[in-house]
Amino acid sequence: MAVRDALLGLLTLGPAYGLQLHAELGTRAPHRAKTNVGQVYGTLDRLSTAGLVSHQGLTDDGLPLYALTDAGHNEAQRWLSGDSFTALPEWADVQDVVLISSSVDTESSRALIRKLEVFLSTEHDGAEYSPAELLSAQARLRYREAVRTWLEDVVNAAILPQAGYALGRPKRGRPSKA
Repeated sequence: MAVRDALLGLLTLGPAYGLQLHAELGTRAPHRAKTNVGQVYGTLDRLSTAGLVSHQGLTDDGLPLYALTDAGHNEAQRWLSGDSFTALPEWADVQDVVLISSSVDTESSRALIRKLEVFLSTEHDGAEYSPAELLSAQARLRYREAVRTWLEDVVNAAILPQAGYALGRPKRGRPSKA
């Protein structure tokens, strides 16, 4: 997953601080290995430099808040609705965008699923394949079938967007060893 895109998508919910975004990312995309909090802050710095997020003041206890700029909001909407894709993404990226999009915006999520379905409807080109090419073509077919089935599961689950960020504050510091 491009942490960049996921953070932009999450920031459509409103201003947030880095540790909060880190926790939301883990909650909304639980299939992913835990993202390093340093990666989140580094990505926020790069997004700020690129003009996609800006500093929006501080929390009561001094944590910097980040918010989308107009350009950042447009970029987030393109990703959440699938408009940034030119082909069917890899499996982990499909899960990332579908889970995050469906958790933040119903309209974008519906547009995303329609866009992915267009990619899935691409049929075999009728070309002759060598044995290795045939296996590769069959793998792509099986992948499309798996994505199609999972998207049906997503639609049937009727995931409702969460109103905003989690109410609880993420714990700061290193986790204790049990």
